[in-house]
Amino acid sequence: MPSPDPSSADASMDVPPMDRQAPTDLAHAAFALGCFWGPDALFGAQEGVVRTTVGYAGGGSPTPTYEDIGDHIEAVRVAYDPAHISYPDLLDLFWSAHDPTRAPLKRQYQSALFPATPKQLEQARASRADVADGHDGALSTEIIEDAAFTRAEPYHQKHTLRRHAAVFDPFRAVYPEAQALADSPTVALANGYVGGHRSPTRLDDDAPRLGLPANATDALRTIAEGRHRA
Repeated sequence: MPSPDPSSADASMDVPPMDRQAPTDLAHAAFALGCFWGPDALFGAQEGVVRTTVGYAGGGSPTPTYEDIGDHIEAVRVAYDPAHISYPDLLDLFWSAHDPTRAPLKRQYQSALFPATPKQLEQARASRADVADGHDGALSTEIIEDAAFTRAEPYHQKHTLRRHAAVFDPFRAVYPEAQALADSPTVALANGYVGGHRSPTRLDDDAPRLGLPANATDALRTIAEGRHRA
């Protein structure tokens, strides 16, 4: 018997329920934690985060690219629902995800906060002061105000998920346009799972929202079980 055509299974997937029901009244902020692939998955796994976008911020060039990044920093821009997760919650996640006293090897990988509002700036400064009180060494993490954000190239968006075709390809069939794919809330959550930042035990509840075909859901579970950080 011939093997099933995987493209036919992919094409049967509808726009995921999570995407159809995504909130629109969102807040935004950007964070830098070294290479932006990992933070993309980390923030995408959080309840209340609606979408993530990797890109470049904090430098002087108006048109940075990966090949010509200049003095910009790799960052992830987070769109979140303040009714379900707060900016201080995101700050707590940010600080717990890195050693803020370690200086980066390159400016590109500098840890930094890019608050988007005066209130976020106040909260970022207060959180940095609190973290500094708990460390003997000086913090290298920067707070950069009024930083423009430039979206990175499509192949960087959801890079961790792209490495797992069994899960990624059904999404790509639904969203053939690169930006729509990268901006999908469901794709952000799946990227969080394959990055190991969301417990596979939560997949029973999340699977209906993700709307993946059964074989892709099974693949996602297997990957998450192998990657989850207890």
